[in-house]
Amino acid sequence: IIPARYGSKRLRGKPLVKILNKPLIEWVYENVKKCKNLERIVIATDDERILNKCKEFGAETYLTPKDLESGSDRVFWTYKNLIKENYDYILNLQGDEPLISPCDIDFLISETEKLMCEVSTLGYPLNSLKKFKNENIVKIVCDKEGKAIYFSRSPIPFFKEKKEFKFLKHIGVYLFRKDILFLFHSLKKSYLEEKENLEQLRLIENGIPIFVFEAKNDTHPVDKKEDVKEVEKILKKKFKNII
Repeated sequence: IIPARYGSKRLRGKPLVKILNKPLIEWVYENVKKCKNLERIVIATDDERILNKCKEFGAETYLTPKDLESGSDRVFWTYKNLIKENYDYILNLQGDEPLISPCDIDFLISETEKLMCEVSTLGYPLNSLKKFKNENIVKIVCDKEGKAIYFSRSPIPFFKEKKEFKFLKHIGVYLFRKDILFLFHSLKKSYLEEKENLEQLRLIENGIPIFVFEAKNDTHPVDKKEDVKEVEKILKKKFKNII
């Protein structure tokens, strides 16, 4: 389920923002369609303009209430109220990840099922100091078993020695076991979640482990207008035939 909200504070109408020849949400949808381990793909939006556009390019799309606080809350509402089939796991792919790798999503799904994780997500190792300090790039610190200790917009962990500087960047995707998705929605918004504006901290604060698997490909989410140009540059290099 891909949550697509119109009223983004940093970039209003974000799912409909044009990237080269297509709206952002269509890029996300087309990438996910290439996945081999997904049984069904649904877009969940709070706006009829997004709904109509998604239906134009053939996506199964549903209208949700506007007052849902997080992407995972929107995913929960959609699954509980509109999806008739029973699934063991539900994937929440944020609708602002136009460069997400289908191979990495398939890897996330297969590893999660193999280890029977409650919740899982992706991280990508980076050594860019500029990105490390960027509050729009969420950083992850994990334990030895690959479970997330903390997610933050702040530059974590602190590096006393800069010789082998590397951090783990979070990629906007979560794979929930069905009962954990329902539990997530039943929990109150947590203290750290509110401070960092990161919904996944609700799980960590309530003792629910999030397993982090290392992606082979980086992404560039669209948070603000400047990101559109960056994503277009990357896509032009990848698909030289796109004008």
